[in-house]
Amino acid sequence: MLLKGKNVIITGAGRGIGRAIAIACAEEGANLGLVSRTMEEINQTKEIIQSKGFPSKVVIKVADVTNYDVLSKVFKEFYEELGPFNGVIANAGYSRMWATHEFINEKFSEILDTNVLGVFYTFKAAYGLMKKDDKKDKARFIITGSEAYPNAPPRLTAYVASKYAVVGMQKAMASEYKRENINFNMILPTQVDTRLLRGKKAGDGNKADHVLDPSDLNEYYLFLLSDYANRVDDILIFTFDIKETKKLLLDAPDDKKESWDNFQDYLKKESPELYEKVKNLGKLINFIISREK
Repeated sequence: MLLKGKNVIITGAGRGIGRAIAIACAEEGANLGLVSRTMEEINQTKEIIQSKGFPSKVVIKVADVTNYDVLSKVFKEFYEELGPFNGVIANAGYSRMWATHEFINEKFSEILDTNVLGVFYTFKAAYGLMKKDDKKDKARFIITGSEAYPNAPPRLTAYVASKYAVVGMQKAMASEYKRENINFNMILPTQVDTRLLRGKKAGDGNKADHVLDPSDLNEYYLFLLSDYANRVDDILIFTFDIKETKKLLLDAPDDKKESWDNFQDYLKKESPELYEKVKNLGKLINFIISREK
């Protein structure tokens, strides 16, 4: 098991990406502290995990990531029940769509509060509770970003602003805490079949082909939480780029599929532009190769 005995905290774990991550982490042996704004949703996540018979300890709490006092209290309760945090995933997110000049002021603020302040509060509440005593087993702080950085789709001004902001936050935090055995990394997915994208239709089986299932992102989070990524810091993982890389990997000659070392020259020849985008993600690609063998 990749995460046996690790303690992983996940915000926004009541549905969508957060729920998928929680299930994947439990399958890999992690103990979980799960946060959602509603008890009904977070309890459903716990019940799914327990129904699968995973040995993980699962602790659930209700909190809004925009309320620091409540979030801090909840994290301290996780610490008391689980122990030091090996990984913290700032996953909670919110978005609405309007023309910028018509954007409701309060909604613009709510999006920034959830997507930016929520990440800040999550780190601040977790910082003193993270396991930072071993450079060979660093603590991980992972942010769920978005392809809105750098693509900046229209009518999503608040969401785009928030996703640009957290990229800058990560860079600043990675520099600030580089001597404290904490890695900061981000996953930036394309469109995912969640309520944030499709509302109540999410999960109905009728998504467009290009839209990802939440579980399609699991391998990225598992990689960043695993020993494979102990020296991976301040990386942005764009899922579209990795998806395209995996297509080339599938079609590559057998001798090029053994490892990143074998594959990178082939990739550089077949798609120089894609190679430039993923050349710093060799450890992730090795991880993907190892799991597909």
